[in-house]
Amino acid sequence: MLVRKSKSKEFFRWLLSKPARMIVGSFLLIIMMGFVLLLLPLSSADGRSVGPLKAIFTSVSATCVTGLVLSDTALTYSSFGRSVVIGLIQIGGLGLVTITTFFLTIVRRRVGLKTRLLAQESSGSFTFMELPSLLKSIVVMTLSFELLGMLVFATQFVPLFGWRAGLSKSAFHAVSSFCNAGFDLMGDTSFGPYSSMTGFADNPVVLLMTSFLIISGGLGFIVWRDIFAAINSKKLHVHSRITLLGTGILLIVGTAFFLMAEFSNTSEGAMGLLAAGDRLSNAFFQSVTMRTAGFNSINMTTMIDSSKVISVMLMFIGAGSGSTGGGVKVSTFMLLLYSMHAEIKGDTNIVIRKNQIPREAVQRAIAILVMAMGLVLFLSILLSFAEAEALDLGQMSYLDLLFESASAFGTVGVSSANTPVLSTLSKILIIPVMFIGRIGPVTFAVSLALREPKEYSNVFPEGRIHIG
Repeated sequence: MLVRKSKSKEFFRWLLSKPARMIVGSFLLIIMMGFVLLLLPLSSADGRSVGPLKAIFTSVSATCVTGLVLSDTALTYSSFGRSVVIGLIQIGGLGLVTITTFFLTIVRRRVGLKTRLLAQESSGSFTFMELPSLLKSIVVMTLSFELLGMLVFATQFVPLFGWRAGLSKSAFHAVSSFCNAGFDLMGDTSFGPYSSMTGFADNPVVLLMTSFLIISGGLGFIVWRDIFAAINSKKLHVHSRITLLGTGILLIVGTAFFLMAEFSNTSEGAMGLLAAGDRLSNAFFQSVTMRTAGFNSINMTTMIDSSKVISVMLMFIGAGSGSTGGGVKVSTFMLLLYSMHAEIKGDTNIVIRKNQIPREAVQRAIAILVMAMGLVLFLSILLSFAEAEALDLGQMSYLDLLFESASAFGTVGVSSANTPVLSTLSKILIIPVMFIGRIGPVTFAVSLALREPKEYSNVFPEGRIHIG
């Protein structure tokens, strides 16, 4: 017993020694709790357990706000199961550490240095001093946005589905949209299973409200707090500036491309079958949702290859830092663009809006980018082996598998390969990538930021490497 107690203390000491480990541990804990709850017959619509694979896949997908599913959520899960799913989405979107630290602050318990550091990285805060007020702002903003979304969705869903079903779908959809999760409850309606937002392709209220919530959750809480503060100070921090600029550029470029590429696509469920005005709103919706949300208003399998390639790029970039979304983050992407611009101009320093950016930030951005690209490509190659027969029969293409890989890593949740028809091996391979996609770039950046610089006692000669 003494040996076991000693080993337990060593394990917890090891776990608590790094904030990155705590973030990973908190997500794993929630995933396992969700897995157990979803495995219960009580969670299933037919009263029988959904099985281990479906339960763990759904738990990971919901906690990591991805949105990939092995079966339609509305048809598979009972009211209890749906409550578990939306609970996992809410916790996963905000981050378990953020929620925990908030309640510790509310009850006025002392928050230790390690807990503050952990919550700082989880929430995207820059300093310890602003952390308590930021955490309160996160919860207030989240509830406010989700309540607004629920009320607007209710005006559209209640007339269609009745008060009870309409309100429950409105609340579920509002949380799923703001948390950039992509889960929906439209499968038990006349629109059919896996319909997502295709039944509302001609409803601008639903599409635009969903887009607003996705963008709001994807900007990041630091940016929103900075925007509110700028009303009086008339000044935005450089992080907020490049995040807003990058988001705007990606939305405009994505909308223009989808509109041009899919305007004449008249395949089943494609954008070309809609009215001209609806094509514009759907192109904008696709540009928004492809970043990390995972809803779709058109048939993803009928998109042309160039649209799939652009979608992969948008999914890979993702949302803002400290947000409910995934990807390598908009600020990482913009920082690399500014770095390239400075290199082309021959500038030794990277200056953004009269703010000099440290080279260490660029090095971390490059490390995150390379790691993410390697992971996405590696998964797509593994999936090509697992789906070799389907590729030979022409049932899907390698681009579809690359699309699936980017969707899993970017915590997006859309699929052009149809996730439920993939082999068991492919589904198992996707699970860890969804998890890494949610916490990987964050923990990797934290580990680099917290690592003490190594000092050498010896002086080494300078090495020269030819680049390009």
